[in-house]
Amino acid sequence: MTRTAPPTWRTVDVDGAAMRVMEAGSGDPLLFLHGWGLSPQTYAGGVTRLTAAGIRVIAPSLPGFGGSAGPPLRGIDLPAYAQRIGRLLDVLEVDQPAFVVGHSFGGGVAIQLATDRPERVRSLTLLNSVGGGPGQRTGLVDASWLRWMLGTVSELSPRDLARSAPAMLRAFVPNALRKPLTLALTAKLALTVDLADEAARLVATGMPVLFIWGDEDKLILPGALAAVAGKLPAEVVHGRHGWLLVQPEEFATLLRNALVVHAMLERSRRGQAVVLPRGARLADLLPVERRSAARLPRGQARARG
Repeated sequence: MTRTAPPTWRTVDVDGAAMRVMEAGSGDPLLFLHGWGLSPQTYAGGVTRLTAAGIRVIAPSLPGFGGSAGPPLRGIDLPAYAQRIGRLLDVLEVDQPAFVVGHSFGGGVAIQLATDRPERVRSLTLLNSVGGGPGQRTGLVDASWLRWMLGTVSELSPRDLARSAPAMLRAFVPNALRKPLTLALTAKLALTVDLADEAARLVATGMPVLFIWGDEDKLILPGALAAVAGKLPAEVVHGRHGWLLVQPEEFATLLRNALVVHAMLERSRRGQAVVLPRGARLADLLPVERRSAARLPRGQARARG
């Protein structure tokens, strides 16, 4: 098994909008979408460990966060975010469907991306994702969205906060200073968006979808998403909303296992062997035809989206 590849950063022009992108490794693509108010750098300790399994990590700063240009204030909705992310994959010439992983707000963007651009998505892994419907997810049901927004920075336990606060603050403070209205409007969006129907349709198409929830999460609860069931049962881990920030090794292990299961389901549907030979990498498990150029012509992709 190869060593973990260090991340690199670059700015990519996407239809005239600058996007900061963290990349690491080579192989089959994994698109990681970060949580509200943060940036990919906050998750680097966990997500880059997947590069040792033959994975290319692509982790953009979502529009309005981490130095990426934001959408117009009147155009802040999940379709706009998904459209920008889908176009980023086009610009980067990612010619294979990607494993898509989203945490919190990034989970909502991931569901929307899979709905609008299904040819871009091999599987979904959703960690403490938004989308369970208004008033059904947040532990602060009686609070305003502003109180919820402030609560996100104090959600971790004191011990965990001491470990993760520097990385979180390095991302959150610049976002709050540069784009305070974007931060507020996306927080309100996270509290109100209902993606249960979209998630159910994705499961019905046969796309592997795995929900992972923290058992002590007080901010984002499953809500209506709890009723969405597929071949993969939801995973419950011990931790709060930001558990993956303070447990990067557990996060990487859980995510790698999820990707292996997703790939095995895909092979099983194709009637191919699902046993991974000793010493093989995760990339070796994927069907050869899915590792070659698979992007649909733009007109066909738009029709499907």
